[in-house]
Formats: sequence, C-alpha cells, structure tokens
Amino acid sequence: MRKKANKFKITKSFFIVIFLLHTVFYHCSCSSRSGVNEDPIGEEPDPSEKLTLTKTVPIGSNSWVVGNIAKDKDVISKDGIHNWQSLDDVINTFVRTGSGKLNVGLKMKSPDGSSKINVTIGGITKTIDIKNTNYEVVDVGTFDVTEGYVKIEIQGKEKADNYIGDLNEILFGGTAVATTLNFVPQSNDHFGRRGPSVHMSYKQPEARDVQWFYNEVTVAPGQDKLGTFFMTNGHSNGYFGMQVNSSTERRVLFSIWSAFETDDPTQIPEDYKVTNLGNGKGVTVQDFGNEGSGIQSFKNANWKAGTTYKFLLKGEPSSVTGSTDYTGYFFDPEIGEWELIASLRRPKTITYIKRAHSFLENFNPSTGNETRKVNYGNQWAYTTESNWVEMKEGKFTADATAANGDRFDYAGGSEGNSFYLKNCGFFDNNVTPNTSFSRTASGTAPNIDFSKLPKPTLPGPTKVVTLLNRSTWSIESYSTQEDKGGEGSTGRAADILDDNLETYWHSCWSAGCTATAPHTIVVNMGAEVKVEGLQFYQRQSLSRTIKTIEIETSSDKNTWTSLGSFTLEKSKSAQNVDFSAAKTFRYFKIIAKASHDGTENAALAEVKAYIY
Repeated sequence: MRKKANKFKITKSFFIVIFLLHTVFYHCSCSSRSGVNEDPIGEEPDPSEKLTLTKTVPIGSNSWVVGNIAKDKDVISKDGIHNWQSLDDVINTFVRTGSGKLNVGLKMKSPDGSSKINVTIGGITKTIDIKNTNYEVVDVGTFDVTEGYVKIEIQGKEKADNYIGDLNEILFGGTAVATTLNFVPQSNDHFGRRGPSVHMSYKQPEARDVQWFYNEVTVAPGQDKLGTFFMTNGHSNGYFGMQVNSSTERRVLFSIWSAFETDDPTQIPEDYKVTNLGNGKGVTVQDFGNEGSGIQSFKNANWKAGTTYKFLLKGEPSSVTGSTDYTGYFFDPEIGEWELIASLRRPKTITYIKRAHSFLENFNPSTGNETRKVNYGNQWAYTTESNWVEMKEGKFTADATAANGDRFDYAGGSEGNSFYLKNCGFFDNNVTPNTSFSRTASGTAPNIDFSKLPKPTLPGPTKVVTLLNRSTWSIESYSTQEDKGGEGSTGRAADILDDNLETYWHSCWSAGCTATAPHTIVVNMGAEVKVEGLQFYQRQSLSRTIKTIEIETSSDKNTWTSLGSFTLEKSKSAQNVDFSAAKTFRYFKIIAKASHDGTENAALAEVKAYIY
C-alpha cells in the first residue's frame, strides 16, 4: 500500500508541474503578441512587428500605368501616384536589386481610410488595407528576389471614395538592397522614365572625305512602340530616321542643328540660321528647339514594321562660302524609288559627313516601360574619290541615364549582316557601353545612280491669303464644350469665332462631364461661299492642342463631303490647311480626332477661312 501511495503522489505532482508550466508559457506567449492569438507554425510573422525599411525610392519616377498612355499621364507624376480612380488600372514599379530578402513598404494614404490594394511581386500577391487618411508608411511584406530588375505590380481592389489612394514613395529593406538598389531619381524624372538612349557609331574610312552615307533599317513586328525614334543616318550636325508619333502617324524625320547653341530657335542670329534649299512633296519644314535648335523636315511615310527601308544622306561643303549642305533621301520598297525629304544648308560650317552613327531613343516617358529593338544593316560610305567603302565595325554606347546608373535596360551588338540596338522595358542582360562589334560584310555596294535622284529646288514664293468676313458665321452644333465652369469664362464652341486668341473651345471635363474623341463642331457661314482653305489657331497656352483634324463640308447639313485628315502642329501661330482646289459650301465640320498630349481632350482658339 505504501508503494502504491507513493506512486500516486509522484504522478499527481508531475501533472501539477506540467499544468503550471503550460499556464506560464501560455501567458508569456499572449503577452508578447499584444493580445493576438499565436499564429500556427509557418504563417505570416507577427503583424505588430514593423518591417525594416532602409531605402526610399520616388515611386512616380519609377512607375507606369500598364497599357494606357492617357491614364499614365493622368495618374503618374514625379511627385507620385495621384488621381488614381480605376480598379482596372495596373501600375508597375521597377527597381533593380541584388538577390535575397526584399522588404517592401508604401508611403501612402486613402481618402476615407477604407481602401484595399493588391501588391504582387514574383507571383506572390499581398492584399493591403489602407486605413490611414494621412501619409504613413504601410508595410507590404517580404519577398524573395534574384539579382536584376524587380517588378512591383499594384492594383486597387476596393474603394469607398472616388479615389483609391495616393502614393508618394516606395520603401525597401532587407538583404536584397544591402549593396544594390538602382532606380530613377526625381532629378532625372523625364529622361529616366523615357529610358536610356543607345547608339552605334560606325568606323568611317580613314583619311578620306565621306560625301554619302547609306544605311538600312528594319524594325521587327511588335518593336514599333509609340514614342520611338529609330535614328538611322546620324552625323556630327544632325540626324535622319523614322519615328512612331501616334497610332496614325509614322514620320520620316530629317533635322540639322544650327551652329548657334541654344534651345530657343527665336534666339538664333540670321547669319546662323539653317535654311531650306528644297523639300519633297508632303514634307513639312519648320524650326525646332528644346534639344538644341535648328530646322527639321518630316513627312508621314506610313512605314511598317517588318519592312526594310533605305536611307541616304549627302553632306558636302556648299557653293556658298562657309556653309555645308545636307540632303536626305528615303527609299520605301512599296514606292520603289528614292524620295527627297529635304536639302538643308548649315552656315558657319565647312565639312563632309563626320561621326556616322545610328541611335535608338524613346521620346515618350509614358512608354519607357516597353522594350523596343531595331536592326541597322549594310552600312556604306561613298567618298569624294567616287568609291563605296563598306562600314563593318561599330561601337556601342549609351547616354547619361545609363552612365549614371539610373537605368540598366540597354543593349547593342551585331547580328549577322546588321548591328542591333535595344532599350527600355527593364530587361536584364545588358551590354557594357563602349564595346566594339563587327558585322558580317555583304560585299555588295548600293546600286544608286546619283544623277537620277530628285533635285532640291528652292520653294516658290509664299501665297498671300485673304481672310473671309466672319460676321455672318455662327456655331450650328457641337458634340461637346466645357460650359460647367472648368475653364472659367471660356471653353464654349462659340469662342472659336470671337476674334480673341485668349478664349477657346474646350471639350467638357468638369463637374462629372467626360468627352471621348472624336469631337465635332459644325460652323454655319450663313450662305454658300467659295473657300480655298481654313486657318486654325491652337489654344495659346498649348494645352490640349489638336494634332489630327478632319474637315467635312456641306451645303444642306445632310450630305457631307470629307476633304481629308490634316495634321496641326503644337504651335501658337496661324496654321493654314489648303484644299486641293477651291470648294463652295455653307457648312463645315471640324472633327478633332487626336490631341498632342494623347488624351481624349481637345481645345481650339480660332478658326477662319481664306481665299488667295
């Protein structure tokens, strides 16, 4: 009995000890989590423990709204992500890190403290509740990443207000950013969001003057992204190539810089101004500025991806002492002959073609998240000794955005008989700048009869227009106007007829009103009138200026005849749209199809009619 009693006593004491230990452990666990029940093993860490975030990145300079340029311009700025309303908008932010653990946080706020967003990195999605109405750092989570570019995908999930939230900064910590974190700083917002420009310089024949520079360009299908300049025949004083300007316009552009250094063409002295010696049919010749200044010439060539185009540039000292003449020709295989773009004379310069090169550039910050690639093939130089020399060696370089480490998505090299350039889109596996390459020689010189190329001729005298009296004119109808007060005392369709350049028509946008292009205004001239052209003035602030416009005419408002689509420049000056022949009508319809800023909005200050 004693042995049995002792056995019972030991067993009971054992269970008492176990119970006390369990109770102590339970209370310690609860008190360490501030009242939160212990998570099962393997779940998320304690939410009361803040992430370690040691690096701050300006989110606006490194983000894009995917697949929507108009939204990108509306929502993204260097100050951050604002005016964010649609749950359908997907925003991608890019940074370059090392390998390891990546802690992510967002400095943001919700207008009413009840928004939810999804943040996805490497296929892992976190849903974040935004409960703060003032800017605070909100933890997103920790992710495993490898060395290279990391895409942070952000999308609204729920909102109670019109707006999802405002984001100013994205923050990082962890081993992945301990030594490596590359991003676009706010100080380089414009060029950084555009992406790095890349170049291929060709080795010209030594100790010989190059009079002609021949090159071929091919843009593969899908690589013709909006805002791209595939510059083919560059030289020390200008450039010549193809651009994607809009969904309906693809220019061939030929420009020469003035020898007077300024970004404002109005500052160029007369004896430094580049002059036009003659241009081809359908080519516009005008001043340009902002990145140096001079004369540019261009036409809508409607070039196509997948087709190889040929470019030919002539550069030689002019018959006018102290000047150099540059002439650009373009060959479209569908047309089958060389077309003159323009011949431009540069004063204060005596040279032949120097520094032959090509480059790839994106000029639209809203498409800097899209990769583009181009192939340049079969480069030849024609010397003053009347010999063709094949240029088979090139050197790859990149711009300051690449050199400063703001972007690393750049590449270039050789592929068979061509050199290639590639940029933007945040790809890895870049190519080290200042690397030299060689392409395979073709051995077949261009077959060009220079004597049969179109000869530049000086443009004839400018016709003097006579403006028609508008006293009987009125607005017959319009599809939209801003009459909700968003433009103050202006914005109405009638403002295009009031002889006041400071007032203007604007598509409606305020007080919940939205308007979608195309926009139309019908003008009633009061009687049938013979007209040879219409004159347009853009809104003088150059905001929401019209780029593509169609004109239709009618005598009865029932039957309309289209005179075609025309391109207006982003300029404060009068712009004349000539008809192919004089037309007689009472009504004309202005159809604003696209704007320079890429949005659905449009504005116009004045419209007039003229005869010669």
